Amino acid sequence: MNGRSRHGRDGGAISVVMMFLVVITLGGAGLIVDGGRAMVARRHASNTAEAAARAAVATATPVGGFDTGRARAAALEYVSRAGVASSDVQVLVGIDSVSVTVTEHRATVFLILGGQETMTVSATGTARIVYSD
Repeated sequence: MNGRSRHGRDGGAISVVMMFLVVITLGGAGLIVDGGRAMVARRHASNTAEAAARAAVATATPVGGFDTGRARAAALEYVSRAGVASSDVQVLVGIDSVSVTVTEHRATVFLILGGQETMTVSATGTARIVYSD
């Protein structure tokens, strides 16, 4: 057997291995980049939801009490200033607490190759009214 015929057979096997390496590399990049973007979106949603809930309960006073309409408006105003659309916010006002859920949508970078164009994450923040002496 001469060197030319052996080289021709090995060339196809190397191509298959290279294709697998490309697929694995793109998958790893997708997990790293898009996973990082998902973590950043989750942290932003969480921080925004918690801060909005605190802003809502901060409207309560020992003398004036707790106005649920004013609390809801304060929470929505906070998330609006944070750049979150009002359609992506849910505010639940209870007797002595406020829960805010924020949903974020982010475009994907590598996962779009697999057909996923956006990722969605949600976070909820809750704050309770505490009157101090």
